[in-house]
Amino acid sequence: MNRIVTVMAVALLLVFTAGLNAQGVGRNGRNRNTYKKANEQAKKAAEAQAKKAQKNAAQEEKKEEREEAKEERKSKDDDEGGIGITGGDAAEDVAEPGSTISRAIKDDTLEKIMDELKLEDKTKRAAFKSNVRKAWEDSEAEDKRYAGIYKRYEDNDDKLAAEKKVHKDKLEKIWDDSDEKLTKDEVLDEGQLAAWKKTSSDLREKTATDRYYEAKKKSGGEEEPKKEEPKKEKKEDSDD
Repeated sequence: MNRIVTVMAVALLLVFTAGLNAQGVGRNGRNRNTYKKANEQAKKAAEAQAKKAQKNAAQEEKKEEREEAKEERKSKDDDEGGIGITGGDAAEDVAEPGSTISRAIKDDTLEKIMDELKLEDKTKRAAFKSNVRKAWEDSEAEDKRYAGIYKRYEDNDDKLAAEKKVHKDKLEKIWDDSDEKLTKDEVLDEGQLAAWKKTSSDLREKTATDRYYEAKKKSGGEEEPKKEEPKKEKKEDSDD
């Protein structure tokens, strides 16, 4: 942001200077039309140069922001001992139930995972990305369905327990089918598949809805144990 402000300031200075130079040429009063035209051309040239400089500065700033974000992700991945797929466990890091991740982020994550798996063949990389992205999207579709079910039966433990089992089975099938195809098409060898399963374990077993309500419980969002204490105190007061 500082770079853009600086560039804009320089741009205004260029325009102002160009105007002064053009006006200076006309001090002798020989041909005002010629001087006016020169003034306009100088201003246009300065404005064009200023716009170009501003555009370049904006592009450079975006590039720096991307690099900073990339380094931040890399640092986080290194601290966690691998590539993070689904984010943290803290409530503020967890997405809302039924939410999805953009295709660009999915592909960027999968590129890093393929590098970690040392999957170098271009054809296999394309097959892996297509396969896993589809499974990821299918699990998000299942989460969207499950989010509504969870909210409907949130206060019904028996119904919710049954729906959790259905949800778990659906996720398991999605990823089992994905693994089967990766094996059948010889995209990953045995070691790579084992590593991939380990890396993606949280993605396979939990969706946004699962993580959201788990984080909510951890933060105490569903617990109200203190309501019973005042009742006991009132009874004691009445006995007195």
